[in-house]
Amino acid sequence: MNTRLALVLALALSVAGCEFFDRQATQEYEAATKRWNAGEYQAAVSQYILLVKEHPFSPLADNALYWVGVTQFLYLGETEKALETLRLLLKKYPRRDMAPAAQLQIAEIYELGYNDYPRAIEEYRKASQYPDKDVREKSLYSLADNLIRVGKIEEAKEAWLTQVSEFPRGSRADIGFYRLGTTAYSQGQIDNAELYYRKSLAVSKDKEIGIKAKFALAQCLEAEESLQEALKIYRELEPEYPNPAAIQIKIKALEARIIKKSY
Repeated sequence: MNTRLALVLALALSVAGCEFFDRQATQEYEAATKRWNAGEYQAAVSQYILLVKEHPFSPLADNALYWVGVTQFLYLGETEKALETLRLLLKKYPRRDMAPAAQLQIAEIYELGYNDYPRAIEEYRKASQYPDKDVREKSLYSLADNLIRVGKIEEAKEAWLTQVSEFPRGSRADIGFYRLGTTAYSQGQIDNAELYYRKSLAVSKDKEIGIKAKFALAQCLEAEESLQEALKIYRELEPEYPNPAAIQIKIKALEARIIKKSY
């Protein structure tokens, strides 16, 4: 057998071997996911871990580690193990598709699992550096949310402004604009608050946020003495406001204020 033929044969055998192991890894991943979907979380975790050990170079290995970490945190109460798993993913597969999501999950664990807001801020900053658009938007929003919790209001505003500037119609644009509005209102910046609430309503995807933004906008208009416009918004809100008695009191008080002002 000449050298060229031997090389071609070796390459063919290598490709065939890779295809075999890829199929095997895919079957194992699907089996683990089936267990996960059935609520058999511990069994699914064991299968995902076995896949990573047996097929460390599989394109599915980072996905498997990610779901192990998520499951350990959300369903098995193994918070520290979850962090270890997600850090392992970042160490072994730093350039794989699931690395950004893993970093975001680490940040969420420090926020929701430990209430460690300073560390969560640090981890959200790392997550926000990834080019993955969804991860960056979520990270910027949560970064600001945690900065508010530790009293860093101006840094929080900067993070939210970056978020809504980069993702003006993103999945969290409405809540980002809303939080900018509430922050501005708390600082007595009524004009800015009104502007942000209107922007929130313009892109709102969530009914609850829309109701909150509308109510807050009406409050701004009241503060600016635009009473008729504020009353119109309160009346629009009345059928869907979660506390009917409260909105009715608000409407009656504003009607009385308008009558008094007309004297």
